[in-house]
Amino acid sequence: MAERVLYVSDLDGTLLNGRQEIPAQSREVLNALIREGMHFTIATARAYESVERIVEGLELQVPVVLFNGVFIRDMAEGRYLVENYLDPLLAQEILRAYLDSGLNPLVYTMNAAGEPKVYYRGIFNESEAQYIGNRTAGGDKRFTLVSDFTEIGEEQVITVNAIDRSGRMDAVFHTFRSRDACVCHYGPDVYAPAYHWLEISSLRATKREAVLALKAMGGYDRLVCFGDNLNDLSMFEAADECYAVSNAHPLALDAADGIIASNEENGVAYYLRDRIAAENVSLS
Repeated sequence: MAERVLYVSDLDGTLLNGRQEIPAQSREVLNALIREGMHFTIATARAYESVERIVEGLELQVPVVLFNGVFIRDMAEGRYLVENYLDPLLAQEILRAYLDSGLNPLVYTMNAAGEPKVYYRGIFNESEAQYIGNRTAGGDKRFTLVSDFTEIGEEQVITVNAIDRSGRMDAVFHTFRSRDACVCHYGPDVYAPAYHWLEISSLRATKREAVLALKAMGGYDRLVCFGDNLNDLSMFEAADECYAVSNAHPLALDAADGIIASNEENGVAYYLRDRIAAENVSLS
C-alpha cells in the first residue's frame, strides 16, 4: 500500500507571489493534483479573514493552519478544530511590555460573539501602512483604531504583534523568548525587509505543533513541508521532508532538505507536479 503523504505549504514568500496572490498557474496545477487525490494544505501566519480571499478557487480539502498555529480551521465546514489563545494575565503583561518599550502593538482578539478583532493605535511606518492598508482595502472589518486598549476587556487574545525595526523590538523579544507559556515569532517582513514582526502567542501556537496535529488527524505516514521564513523553521523540524523556495531566508535555506524554484516561479506547485509524475503512484 502506498504511503499517505500530507503536503503543507506556507503562503507569503512561498506559495504567494510578490503581489500576495496565488498565481493562476499554481492554482491550476494544485487543483488538478488535489482532484487526483493529493492531500495538500497551507500553514500561514495570516488570519482566516485574510486567507479566505487569497485561497478562493483553490480546492483545499484538508484543514488549514492559521496565525502560525493559533488555529486549525476546517474551511469546508467553517469551524475551528483547534484554538490556542494566550493566557489573559500573560497577554496583559506582554501588552504592557510592548507599550513600555515604545512599540505600537496590534492586539488580535476574539470577542464573545466569535468575532475577530484587531486593535491598533495608528500607522507609524511603511510596513504597518502596507499591512493594514492591504487588509482594510480588501474589506477586512477586524481593524479597530483605538487611543488605548481598554476595549479589549474580557476578549480572548489570539496574539500581540508589533511591526518595527528589529533593534527596537529586541528587548521585548529577549524578555519573552524563554517564557514557558508563550512563543515568539520574530522575523523580517517579506514585503518590507527593513522591518520585522514580533508576534507573541500561546506556547502551543507554532506551525510545528499544528502540522503534527494535522498529520495525526489524517493518519498520514509522511509530512512534506514548504516554506521561506523563520516562522517555518518549526514546521521544518516536524517534517519528514522540507523544502525551501530559492528566495527563502538564509536560515530556512540551511534547514531545508532541498531548494526549489522561487515563489515567483510557481516553485511549490511545479515541484509537486514533477515529483508526483516521477513517483507515478496513487495519491489517495
